[in-house]
Amino acid sequence: MPKERILIVEDETNIAASLKGILSDEGYHVDVTSDGLESLDKIQSDPPDLLILDIWLPSMDGIEVLKSVKTFHPEVEALIISGHGTIDTAVKATKLGAFDFIEKPFSLEHITQSVKAALEHRKRATNKADLLKNIGLPLGFEAMVDVKKNIKRLAGNLKPVLILGEKGTGKEFVAQAIHQQSRKSDLPFVKVNCNVRKMVEVEAQLFHSTRRRSNKKDSEESNKVVLLTNADSLSTGLQERLVQALKREGGSENKEKLLPARVYFSTSKDLVALAEAEKFNQDLLDQLSNNVIKTPPLRDYSENIPSMVQSFFEEYALKTGSTPILIEQEVLDALRKYDWPGNAKELRSILDKIIIAPTSRERITLQDLPSSLRHASQVWNAGMLDNGDEQTGNELEWEKQFIIHHLRNNSWDMAKTGKSLKTTKKQLENKIKKHGIQLPARPSKDTPNQFLQRTLKRSMVLCGSGLHSGIKTGLILQPLPPGSGIIFGDISSGQAIPAHLKNVQSTDYSTCLRKGRASVGTIEHIMACLHMYRITNLLIKIGDEAPVMDGSAKDFCALIEDGEFEEQDAFYEEIVIDKTYTFGPKPGGSACIRMEPCDGFKVTYHMDYPAPIGIQDYTFEFKGHESFKEEIAPARTFGFMEDVAQLTKMGFASGGKLDNFILLGDDKVLNTKLRYPDEFVRHKILDIIGDFYLLGKPIRGHIHAYKSGHTQNIGLMKTYLESKTQDALQAS
Repeated sequence: MPKERILIVEDETNIAASLKGILSDEGYHVDVTSDGLESLDKIQSDPPDLLILDIWLPSMDGIEVLKSVKTFHPEVEALIISGHGTIDTAVKATKLGAFDFIEKPFSLEHITQSVKAALEHRKRATNKADLLKNIGLPLGFEAMVDVKKNIKRLAGNLKPVLILGEKGTGKEFVAQAIHQQSRKSDLPFVKVNCNVRKMVEVEAQLFHSTRRRSNKKDSEESNKVVLLTNADSLSTGLQERLVQALKREGGSENKEKLLPARVYFSTSKDLVALAEAEKFNQDLLDQLSNNVIKTPPLRDYSENIPSMVQSFFEEYALKTGSTPILIEQEVLDALRKYDWPGNAKELRSILDKIIIAPTSRERITLQDLPSSLRHASQVWNAGMLDNGDEQTGNELEWEKQFIIHHLRNNSWDMAKTGKSLKTTKKQLENKIKKHGIQLPARPSKDTPNQFLQRTLKRSMVLCGSGLHSGIKTGLILQPLPPGSGIIFGDISSGQAIPAHLKNVQSTDYSTCLRKGRASVGTIEHIMACLHMYRITNLLIKIGDEAPVMDGSAKDFCALIEDGEFEEQDAFYEEIVIDKTYTFGPKPGGSACIRMEPCDGFKVTYHMDYPAPIGIQDYTFEFKGHESFKEEIAPARTFGFMEDVAQLTKMGFASGGKLDNFILLGDDKVLNTKLRYPDEFVRHKILDIIGDFYLLGKPIRGHIHAYKSGHTQNIGLMKTYLESKTQDALQAS
């Protein structure tokens, strides 16, 4: 009997090694990885029977890994382990399909019992009716009438099957559905990705060893069926062996013989064209041509998309016990008109992202869709406008959209737009006036600049530990539509906390936000990066505290740059400081802060601390995010030894380590080399930049601070907002 296969995804080396040793001794085949994305590659290539998964992982968090696995490999059982589990996290993991949620530290008996129970549960689900039900129908499957007929037809024999279709059309599901209705459905279903696996590994799944004759062990190993995905990537030699094996199937033992009981081939490439170009074996294609099934692209049954989407959200509401979400008709129209290059898989991904967005809503609007889809669904899409040769014609709306498209592409710069359209500035101005196109207002010294809102192109994950809690934590950055703002989302409960001044709960040693029962602390470093990179719409899924990383904002800068910016179809206006605003000092104190009008954004800080810091002054002038990344972001958190000891007694700084904190003694730095001679004052500026983004928009003004901290920063912002409220009341 083959060993049951377990994949452990855990980045704490000692825990991963212990689990592997324990479970290997129990007779399981165990593999280990420490990376979330790498685990998905392993599962995609060769799904295990059981997944043991930590919550916080490099590159992708455990909840997201679980969601992906249960979407595309629902037959894989999963155990979630966490060192700081909550009831909400356990409930969420269970709803996504986890068999059990185990808190660290766990006992040997507990883990082995949970593993055994999960694998027993998987076995019970592998009968024909249950497993096919649990595979999970891909979106739109009910509309694939011909596909369903062919599944039933091909399940009646054990000949090789060739499944053709574009990416995301459900080819793997079709193979599994045929297998579960065949007389060999009791055999394991093994998926092998020919595009990522070494050919020697693919060969080992298909053929007996060439160095020995078939024996009893080979017969035991042949109790499986194999799906070869991306079959166009098979090597020439392996294709030839497959031809010989398929020709001589049932012949003598000395001839080529396939190891699996059945082989499925799938590809999104045109094998006929590849064969004609001599890039795929024509004989192999001929051998497979009698058992071919084609999965249609989503656009072929696009008229069914509205009902598919409605059903998806109704099913989600039923599973979660939530209120069904209303979908505006223009959303359904946009989804129906879109070309769907990623097919059903792309549609499912978009619907999943809408569901996990933190903002509670009663309806889904066009703004909830990705900007690329909104653009493509419009009558005048970017591709059409880019390919236009001229601006003349009877269709005035086309001309208007054509001009707007090129204005956006050139950041509304008239000279650049005129050049790209091969027209004069005067002619372009006349066209703009003719069509009534509204340009962003040109700012004067006292009026705000207008900028396009910005988010990230893709989701990003970062793991670390909290400075004050000491708990393993992390964050996930996810794009949001225009007008959303910066939102912290509790990774366990889904509770949304908008990054706004009104949600500040405390300023004791860091800035902490709270809304309802959810809170998040130490947000100033990630907020500083978003401020300076001008990211205006973003979801930050997080635990109770942002990770401290190395004590600076350097890693957050890298994370944002890896996610890449995406300009959005909406503007924001910067906050213009119109007069001097001051906060402090309080009686008996000296810390104070003020801000005043300025042509750009500047922060000046004056420090007067005991040795080894002494007196330090620094002025930062924003000249784009590169200036921030060079001058401010690398500056680290610091503290004196006696203060750190006191903080620890009070329950703070539990995560402070020698590699994420500058530790100061009586007259020297104790644990590290400074990155700048004035690193301390630069770090104070980092905190100010982060705190002031709680106003919701970038600032045009000059902030002057003297020995101030988070309390003074928040105090000045409240003073500013109160003054603006009074001004508005007087004006009315």
